[in-house]
Amino acid sequence: MTTTEKLHLEIDKQINAGFQSFEIKQNLQAQNFSAAEIEQAFKNRNISAKQSSSKNSSQTSVISLLVSVFFIISGSMRMSKAPSGSMLYTWGIILICVGIAGVIWKSIDLAKR
Repeated sequence: MTTTEKLHLEIDKQINAGFQSFEIKQNLQAQNFSAAEIEQAFKNRNISAKQSSSKNSSQTSVISLLVSVFFIISGSMRMSKAPSGSMLYTWGIILICVGIAGVIWKSIDLAKR
């Protein structure tokens, strides 16, 4: 197996593991591949930073949206069980606000892509 083939296999392996392109480059340099070899392999594979991190970022997007929804539901539950003006009621309002802010923030982030 040639050095180029080893390099291509290693890049594919690291992309599938969820590494971003800059991390892959650092890992490959630590494995004694030259910067020129790495850049050429990335060009040959037609890999950009967006492609190598797209799988990982889409999983992160779904998880962060679920966390935001959890905050909204948790805040609603706390507010429904606590009397108005109590600390738990206030905590419920805070959780709802954080959840809504998270949904808005992640929606804007997804719209930019």
